[in-house]
Amino acid sequence: MAVRQNRKTSHHRETQAQRFERIYKAIRERICLLEYAPGTLLNEALLADEFEVSRSPVRSVLQRLNYEGLLETRNGIGTIVSEVDINTFKDIYELRMRLAELMGDLSPVSPSADTIEALRDLCNRVLTLRDRPKDLNAYARLCNELHALIIAQIGNDALRETTDLLYYRAARTWLIYLGKLDWPEEMQILYRECSDILLAMEIGDMRGVGNARRQFLYLTLTRVSRHLVKA
Repeated sequence: MAVRQNRKTSHHRETQAQRFERIYKAIRERICLLEYAPGTLLNEALLADEFEVSRSPVRSVLQRLNYEGLLETRNGIGTIVSEVDINTFKDIYELRMRLAELMGDLSPVSPSADTIEALRDLCNRVLTLRDRPKDLNAYARLCNELHALIIAQIGNDALRETTDLLYYRAARTWLIYLGKLDWPEEMQILYRECSDILLAMEIGDMRGVGNARRQFLYLTLTRVSRHLVKA
């Protein structure tokens, strides 16, 4: 009871923007980790109760996710999780590769010691996961953490927001196909990307970070495209 009361007190201290961001990120992650599968009906009242808020901020979050393509509203049904769009996956990845090339040119932020330490810890956790049985959810969470560390170094607001939007637009599709690919190979590729980005951040080379990211995106698109051709 005390824990729940403390959480309520903490939530009451939130600004409207902080409350929106908290709920938005939580629901977006559930969608992109397939915890809310395509076709899932989201109930405003239940979500408001879970997040201990009124229905108004929840409605605003759902509207934002609808705009971003992760939800859709159907007359007579309500707000549901949108279907995975395989057709736009290639287009999104090609655009993401181009945007990655701009990371070192448009107001890059110099990585802090805390950022580098967080990335080093992430690399170690990727190694640990590599030697364990396949865990797609854990893999996706590590990818989300890596993405968050990368976009925090993008100083250009428009580039950062667009990069973030496109990442989550494609995350579900990638997770679906990840289960069909070679697990040890995928873990090794992720570790190599983390290592290359860590090396670039350690010397303050954001252009190198963008190039490492672009290469990883290219490899991902190539492997998924090859799988689609075989299918």
